[in-house]
Amino acid sequence: MNSFTFLNLNCFGLNERHRLIAEGKIPLVTYEWEKEKWGKRMRFGKYGLASGVSPSDLWPTVEEVEEEESFHLYRPFSEVMKEVKSSAEKRKSMLQRRMEELAKNESNYENRLKQYEASLVKVEEKKSEAEAKMEKRILEIQEYFGYRIDPKDPRFEVMFQQKEAEEKKATFLMKLCK
Repeated sequence: MNSFTFLNLNCFGLNERHRLIAEGKIPLVTYEWEKEKWGKRMRFGKYGLASGVSPSDLWPTVEEVEEEESFHLYRPFSEVMKEVKSSAEKRKSMLQRRMEELAKNESNYENRLKQYEASLVKVEEKKSEAEAKMEKRILEIQEYFGYRIDPKDPRFEVMFQQKEAEEKKATFLMKLCK
């Protein structure tokens, strides 16, 4: 025995196929799936010409080629190139339209900004009027109680509703008097 290895002793209990694979040799064809076309292709892909598989067996038959062509999965190169060119032109035109739109919007930017700032001022004025009215009511209610009261207090809410009712009544009477 020239080359002594543990694998030659088969002390690991491997079957013949696995022992050959572990030694880096080509195992014998033992299973039915290895005799099928896809099994032969795998074997040839792994071991090459040494696998004993004829490369002519690996090519698809005429029927298989016709079946694949019937699915129309593969298109002619010229057709694909036309699609690529048309999609590139479409992308280019969309980009051009977008750039024109941006240029138009950029020319209107100053006017839009002025309008926006003016609307903010109006909103602040409205908000400040409402806040001033609310603060006035809060001060009146606090005067009524004689101390500072939290607006979340239920007594505050009751008094607030009473004040609102009084103001509505006063405005209604003012309208009647006129």
